[in-house]
Amino acid sequence: MSECDLNALEAMGAYRWAVYFSPAPHSPWARAGARWLGRDVDGEACGPPPRIAGWSVPAWSRVTAAPRRYGWHGTLRAPWRLAQQFDPAELLLALKRIAEEFAPFDLPRLHLGELGGFLALQLVQPCAALQALADACVVRLQPMAAPLTAAERDRYAARGLSAGQQALLHEWGYPYVREEFCFHMTLTDRLDGLSSPQRAELRAAAAASFETLPQPLHFDALSLFAEPQPGAALRRVARIALNGGAGREA
Repeated sequence: MSECDLNALEAMGAYRWAVYFSPAPHSPWARAGARWLGRDVDGEACGPPPRIAGWSVPAWSRVTAAPRRYGWHGTLRAPWRLAQQFDPAELLLALKRIAEEFAPFDLPRLHLGELGGFLALQLVQPCAALQALADACVVRLQPMAAPLTAAERDRYAARGLSAGQQALLHEWGYPYVREEFCFHMTLTDRLDGLSSPQRAELRAAAAASFETLPQPLHFDALSLFAEPQPGAALRRVARIALNGGAGREA
């Protein structure tokens, strides 16, 4: 992405920022995710979604609403508000410094499954390089994060967090980091209200869209996403190549 995108967001004041993995632009993985969600990570609308017998476009739109808003990604640091004493240029510089310490690597194979009641692509095994990079994004960027509001803490508490997750929330502003980190690429909202046949149809469509893609998926850059206003769709504003850390392996 261009520097002018970051400057424009700085001028308007982005509400939240996130650090994600997003597949290389124009790659089969990027195209498949954009088609599934109906828009790409830069905010541009894509063509019609995969056709599923018995599913209307509005029904498809509803079941993919949340992942569409956040964009096609795997989370490294979940959306957070920047503390007032920092600006986006300082955030971008901090990300570049992290990227200089890590070499590109291949992710373990991704497979389709349910996670927390929604469909997602998950790793078949842990990845030490990915864990180290996610930890760096959490720990190194934490000094730039604004404290959680009471309302934000209440929303997390409503999820029924474990004692360990509550401790992580208190220390890092998010309960699913460090030892609770679980890399995934979300495909749907929660499927609680769907019938068994509907779930099977969605799973079959997801398998057709993603399980034939070339693997391993290469992790070569950090992506900075911005949420301009509360509830707005997040979009990528910078993609920072990993260019250091010789000797690290997945």
